[in-house]
Amino acid sequence: MLIRDVIRDREPYSLRASPSVLEAAEFMAQRKIGAVCVLDEEGKLIGVFSERDLLNRVVVPRHDPAAMRLGEVTSPLRAEIRCDETPHQPLERMELIGTRHLPVVDDERWVGMLSMRDLLRVDLSDRGDEIKLLHEYIQQ
Repeated sequence: MLIRDVIRDREPYSLRASPSVLEAAEFMAQRKIGAVCVLDEEGKLIGVFSERDLLNRVVVPRHDPAAMRLGEVTSPLRAEIRCDETPHQPLERMELIGTRHLPVVDDERWVGMLSMRDLLRVDLSDRGDEIKLLHEYIQQ
């Protein structure tokens, strides 16, 4: 299994840098997502905006989310994951940079977002398959 298989059936959510932080928070809340990729006006990936960014860069400093642009508080791009990598490779990158989300790229093109929850689902699925095989073996 590759990363492209993990994110295959999901809509890739993104926003431009120009909407307000409030609009971005509403966008994320409506879709029940914890982070969104932020693109510049040409559609190039420039960073990730997460719930932690909202908390640490807007709420705690008491900024008005309706008056701030998303691009002002977006975390810069620190890492990404390629479509042709396995689901086990992003864990090290997430741990290294202290994040729960990684943008996914195919060549130079942004195609989606991978979350820690996605990786846990893959791991649980793998373990479920192993348990099923062991159970069938024992039953023979």
